Amino acid sequence: MIKVIIMDIEKILNFKMPRYNELPAIELYIDQVLSYIDSIFAPLEMQDIEKPLTASMVNNYVKQGAVPPTVKKRYSREHIAYLIIVKLAKQIFTIDEIIRMIKIQKSVYDIETAYNYICTELEKILVAVFSEQQLPSDTSTTMKTQRYFVRNTLIAIVYKIHTQKLMAIYDVDNKE
Repeated sequence: MIKVIIMDIEKILNFKMPRYNELPAIELYIDQVLSYIDSIFAPLEMQDIEKPLTASMVNNYVKQGAVPPTVKKRYSREHIAYLIIVKLAKQIFTIDEIIRMIKIQKSVYDIETAYNYICTELEKILVAVFSEQQLPSDTSTTMKTQRYFVRNTLIAIVYKIHTQKLMAIYDVDNKE
């Protein structure tokens, strides 16, 4: 079991988020979108503690304006980017908090800029935390105050993942 956890940590250190232009260019149905998003985050999550994103949750985010409405039930690159952001944020925030943060971000940044910033920050924070290094400097080029929503959210998520991995190691140690 400890070997599995060490392999998980290696996967986390090598984790790469697809950038906006790497997201599927063709429109997908909801089941395809959910599978795609789950595959992205597979290295970060442990099955027993994961908070899944479901089709009904996606519909709620669309109804409440956090995610744009679909055309003919097909999800574009833009939708997928929003849903990846939701998947991350829902690990620590309520639906109302996520909607508020997305609306604030949308007033300042376009989705491609915001999404790519999230990718870069998440990767850098994961490496720092799991390598026991100091948190990296913010990579924002705009230095707008709203970036703190994203950065603080990502730091909290990464520390949550790190703590869960440590608890898994402790659980293994107690069982042996």
